[in-house]
Amino acid sequence: MIYFISLGSNEEPRTWFLRKAIEFISEISQIEKVSSLYESEPWGFSGYPFLNMCLKINTELPPKSLLNFFKRIEMILGRKISKDPFFQGYSDRPIDIDILFWEKGIYDDEEITIPHPLAHKRKFILIPLAEIEENLIHPIFLKSISDLLEEIDDDTWVIKLKNL
Repeated sequence: MIYFISLGSNEEPRTWFLRKAIEFISEISQIEKVSSLYESEPWGFSGYPFLNMCLKINTELPPKSLLNFFKRIEMILGRKISKDPFFQGYSDRPIDIDILFWEKGIYDDEEITIPHPLAHKRKFILIPLAEIEENLIHPIFLKSISDLLEEIDDDTWVIKLKNL
């Protein structure tokens, strides 16, 4: 199954965390496309700048299994999930891996929603995703990634850096 995923890190060494995550992901999937690296300001909180990128992968894992695999990678690489019941926001992290889209369109249960419910609102997702698959159609809005990017109301900065 084809998935489009995003990776982000805003704790040093950022590129090391991204490379390590890709290493783990390549153990269970074929990586078909990799975007350039982009630096962006944090979305939804004040913190250090993120490095972001998107991948197109092919794996046999269904969505829940893939999500659980990504959560294990995040834990191995040191991501801390707040146990504070009053914590409702975003925070700095060594690695963040999100499933954005998959070939079968829409998937929704108590653990995961595909497409990612905020992907269409985030330049740091849409810009690298457009680089690797600009004509991908959002299954809810029925618009291409490049069209969503033209319509986005996100004033955060995103700077293309290089390839990882």
